[in-house]
Amino acid sequence: MKNSRLKNNISILFLALFLTMKMAGLHVLSHTDDKEHALHCYICDHAVSHNLTPAISPAILDYGIKNTEFSLQIEKAEIYHFLVSSTIAPDQLFSRPPPILL
Repeated sequence: MKNSRLKNNISILFLALFLTMKMAGLHVLSHTDDKEHALHCYICDHAVSHNLTPAISPAILDYGIKNTEFSLQIEKAEIYHFLVSSTIAPDQLFSRPPPILL
């Protein structure tokens, strides 16, 4: 119960902040007759500042991507040793056969 109430309160808070910023954008319309105050209005500056902030930095930095390849030295066994038994243990009924030499 508390978890859903918290989620609802957070979503209402974000909705209120979003609507407040949209209403602050409408505040600009109140400066149609007052030209001098519109230049120094802090509410208008704050409402318009998020539209002027670039999402991507204009200075493109040059990054070089270095490809590194790792190689592991694996020794392949050429001879396999195994014992041939005429009886099959119950736990070995479903085991795989030994690999074939290539």
